[in-house]
Amino acid sequence: MKTDDLIDALSADLPPARHLDRRLILWMIPAALVVLITVGLWLGYREDLMAAMRGPVFWAKAAYTIAMSVAGFWLLDRLGRPGASPRAPLILLATILVLVVGMALYELAVMPMPERMPAVMGDSAQVCAPNIALLSLLAAPFVFWAARAFAPTRPMLAGAAAGLLTGGLATTLYGLHCPEHAAAFVAVWYTIGMAVAVAGGALIGRLAFRW
Repeated sequence: MKTDDLIDALSADLPPARHLDRRLILWMIPAALVVLITVGLWLGYREDLMAAMRGPVFWAKAAYTIAMSVAGFWLLDRLGRPGASPRAPLILLATILVLVVGMALYELAVMPMPERMPAVMGDSAQVCAPNIALLSLLAAPFVFWAARAFAPTRPMLAGAAAGLLTGGLATTLYGLHCPEHAAAFVAVWYTIGMAVAVAGGALIGRLAFRW
């Protein structure tokens, strides 16, 4: 039997794709609740949260992290459909990263030299990425459990996509605690935190998504 025939045979008994999407979305709800509660009890929400939510910076950060989570969801969905190409979500991911890095570089370029390093480091550079990685780890069991039904044919890449999904989700909710506002800080430390989640997801996916 050819490989394509084998994949078609194995995928014939899978639930419809929309049911898989719904399953993943439903399991993301408890994942988000666990992270949200943990942020509140462990880190605490920023004292000026309500005021911050009335400004553009808060939502710009959230737009970036939500977009990363959406890219992870889309990529995982494509990898869970035998024969589907992951090209489109990968292009979206690359576009998001280019835009964020471009904004950070522009911010640094127009900033006086003495202010550049403080903008990159902020007040929480040492804890930002580890906190994001730990919060992502709390969300991971829910997402990986739901994603097992996708039967991905590339386990490590699917795991990386699941890690991006959990990383984007965790980073979005981490923003309820983090008062950092510089684009350079977000581009470096938020991205590193999500990258750690992606790397961890790839390792987990190698085992969790094996056929």
